[in-house]
Amino acid sequence: MKWRIVCCMALAAAIWTPAAYADGGDLFRQKCGSCHQKGGQAPPVNPADKAAVVWEKFFDRNRHTVDLSAALNEAELKSVVEYLQKFAADSDRPETAAIPK
Repeated sequence: MKWRIVCCMALAAAIWTPAAYADGGDLFRQKCGSCHQKGGQAPPVNPADKAAVVWEKFFDRNRHTVDLSAALNEAELKSVVEYLQKFAADSDRPETAAIPK
């Protein structure tokens, strides 16, 4: 019985990391919003600007003009891309991100 508890706790600790539970929308607004806001260094961007497959290809082909590895780790980038796809123009609920000014 003790080994089950220990195994469950170890599995929970391995899975439970802040990046694993990071909300892609929050990451997008916090880390991407600093540049992708009106008057920012890059044009404003919202999930509904592109179809889901276009977002996927954009990041798969490294089309972003800035190296994102300094701002986002791999799990965070995946979370942001999933957010963009979930609320893309062709989704059931396209969204405009409210990026802070």
